[in-house]
Amino acid sequence: MARSSGKKPVYSSRRFLWLAIFIVAAIAAYTGLWYYLAGQLESRSQFLLSDLRNQNVTADCRDMDVRGYPFRLGLFCSSVHAQDNIADTIVTAGSFRSAAQVYKPNHIVSELDGPVTVEAAIGLLADLDWEILRSSTVFNLSGLDRASLETRDLRATVTLPGETDPVEVSAVSSEVHARQNSADLDAVLRLSDASLVYGGMLDGATSFDLQADVTLGDRAWLLSGGGASQQPWRNLSASLNNLNADLDNGAGLSIEGPFSINQDGYLSGKFNLEIRNMQAWQDFVGQVFPQMSDDIANAAGIAASVNGGGANLSLPINVDNGTVRIGFIQLGRIPPL
Repeated sequence: MARSSGKKPVYSSRRFLWLAIFIVAAIAAYTGLWYYLAGQLESRSQFLLSDLRNQNVTADCRDMDVRGYPFRLGLFCSSVHAQDNIADTIVTAGSFRSAAQVYKPNHIVSELDGPVTVEAAIGLLADLDWEILRSSTVFNLSGLDRASLETRDLRATVTLPGETDPVEVSAVSSEVHARQNSADLDAVLRLSDASLVYGGMLDGATSFDLQADVTLGDRAWLLSGGGASQQPWRNLSASLNNLNADLDNGAGLSIEGPFSINQDGYLSGKFNLEIRNMQAWQDFVGQVFPQMSDDIANAAGIAASVNGGGANLSLPINVDNGTVRIGFIQLGRIPPL
């Protein structure tokens, strides 16, 4: 009994020693793998930046660094700069941060700091800023499978070509979601407590909530990049699943229906339009465009007569190669998109 009891500590010490050696070896192997993947990520990022030069785009991720050890793998830049030499457009932004779990590298979460400035030779100028801008992207073997972008306290000022008055947009929160759905593309946009200011017409006094849900037929390649040479908005069949806008004065609007855009860019579609609190809409649009108050009142009267009167309207809208009609009444034309 004395001999057997004396050997137990020896066996226990050996097992502990081998366990410690295994743990140290596993940590060393994992560390080596992490730094290998970090090197691959940095090399791949540098390759993508250099490859953009072949497309006449100069991009710079300044002070590029890979961080996140031990459980994450991410790319960090102190600032971002890009220039499209063909379109003569320059984009500058603040610091960029990304991270992916080592066990799930195809799911990447990123953050970008503002402000962002866009300058284009055609006369477009945009300044954007936010409290938080965060994106989530998931990749599969064919490329980007789904993506989401969300902001908090978004503020944007955009001056369009040929215009002197900027368009100012703000939103307490905004979301954009897109995903491949077989060969189709599903996309959703949400704006909460948003407002617009444009010259003396839109004064931002009325805020609104907006949600749009659309399916674009045979456009999954917009995410995967498989059909980059095609024109995305021509020869398109799609469905507006829902477009809903609610103003803080009680007015609301919903529209849905299938539509298409032909080779020349003309829109065709059959939509169902619902307007809630027509008088509130009429008052709002009349305040925004006072010089059109008589035309707005006439259009509201026609819509009410077609619908049979009432505060709420439900109307079919038909668009045929850009020509918009309510029943047999032609409202106008939409130019090519």
